[in-house]
Amino acid sequence: MTESHPLLAELADIIETDAAPAMGIAPGWWLVLLFALLAAAAVVWLAKQRRQQLQQQQGLLAARLEMQQLLASKTIDPAAINQLLKRLIRHYAPNSPLLSCSTEDWQQFLQAQDTTLAWPDLNRLLYQPTPDSADAKHFAECAKKWLDQQSLQQLQQGAGGADV
Repeated sequence: MTESHPLLAELADIIETDAAPAMGIAPGWWLVLLFALLAAAAVVWLAKQRRQQLQQQQGLLAARLEMQQLLASKTIDPAAINQLLKRLIRHYAPNSPLLSCSTEDWQQFLQAQDTTLAWPDLNRLLYQPTPDSADAKHFAECAKKWLDQQSLQQLQQGAGGADV
């Protein structure tokens, strides 16, 4: 029984392998992980940009909705429409000189925005106890057209740099 098998002499001892590298994963996977993190950061940044853009558009859309409500009322209030237009300017250009300008300068600004619209005299319309209903309706129509033509860029640039 002491006979040994001839292949037993050819067996080698089991050698333990070296420890795993310190990085843990292959360098190619580190690049994949880096690109995935960059892509996630880009998605978050784009989502924030889109959210800001939508928030800015909400002001303009809310003003258009309020204008429709003002036009739907039985009596048109020119002062309320004028306040709506100035609130819109304040929302997009808080430091605009239009916010503290005179009525004549405000009317010149509105007239300069679209020369095809003939705005009624705002001094007479806003400061008389009972404004003419035809003038009030005309002012409301001009304001609605002006509001519908405005874009975010126009409000931010035009009102911010308006010469008064």
